[in-house]
Amino acid sequence: MTEEDFPMIEVKKMNETEVRLFALLLNLWKESKGISFQRFRKIMSRYYQNEDIDSDRKKLYRDLNQLKAMGFNIKVASFGYQSEDHFPYYLEKESLDKVLKFSQEELEYLALSLCSAEDQDNQIILSLSQKLFSKNLDLYPQGIGTNKRRGTESADKEETELSKIIQAVKDKRAIVVSYGKDGKERTIEPYRLIRKNSEDFYLLAYDRNKKSLRRFILPRIVVKRELKEDFFSNKKITEQDTNFHPLGFDVHEKKNLNLTISSQFSDSFSLFLEGHTFGKEDLNFHFETTNQNALFPFFLKYPESLIHSDSDEWIRDYQNYLNQLSESYSSVA
Repeated sequence: MTEEDFPMIEVKKMNETEVRLFALLLNLWKESKGISFQRFRKIMSRYYQNEDIDSDRKKLYRDLNQLKAMGFNIKVASFGYQSEDHFPYYLEKESLDKVLKFSQEELEYLALSLCSAEDQDNQIILSLSQKLFSKNLDLYPQGIGTNKRRGTESADKEETELSKIIQAVKDKRAIVVSYGKDGKERTIEPYRLIRKNSEDFYLLAYDRNKKSLRRFILPRIVVKRELKEDFFSNKKITEQDTNFHPLGFDVHEKKNLNLTISSQFSDSFSLFLEGHTFGKEDLNFHFETTNQNALFPFFLKYPESLIHSDSDEWIRDYQNYLNQLSESYSSVA
């Protein structure tokens, strides 16, 4: 055997941020009871000992969020009436290896078992079903409630609509719906139910009128008729189709944006863009978007983060957005 049979992995020196995150993770792993912000400043004084304590606090918060984005389950234990600086951050190690994964066959079996339950209004069965099928709504057992406010007319109506949509997804049959404020009827071919965050559900469907895949907010859909027609379309669902980042919503023609972000907020902006394709060179971010106004909430929260934008149009739109907010608050006051 020669060295060619065992190619070496190129070793690269970690940069300052990587070293800091690695040290942060090791300390969290070692201290099972958690570490407060004030204690972090003592044991990691090389990284969190700025004269401006608020700057250190934001820096630690960004670092913890970056570790969370990597899959580490970091939590904060708040108790009593102490200052927030004394709440310990801790790493929940159990969740790293105790994640249940079900095959489709197992979920189908569970769905049949739950459907055969005598008391389908039981809150335990309801809670169990919501947890088991949160990411596989097409397999959700029929007859089990989907809204904890069962008994109200509104909740029952929502459950009926959802049941029809789920059945259409399963059977691959088209349905006629009205959607949004205009109430116009649209014939759609429902492909997949998608969950975003913890409570937001969307339907990915082919719109025969628009002749393209569209994303529909589930509570706004009213099923008018269930058709006996198979799908006309034969779409292959891609990762981009299931990406529900607001920057990818189809609001206007595709535009290129180049933004320069303050170093203090660079990591936070990277996390904000996560799930949307972007490029980064130092503090310069560049990406395409079909909904540039989706950036407004970030800069409203962190107004000092933006250093420069190459789009005068976007700057004007953002300024108009701020003016409208100011007028709205003034009228309320």
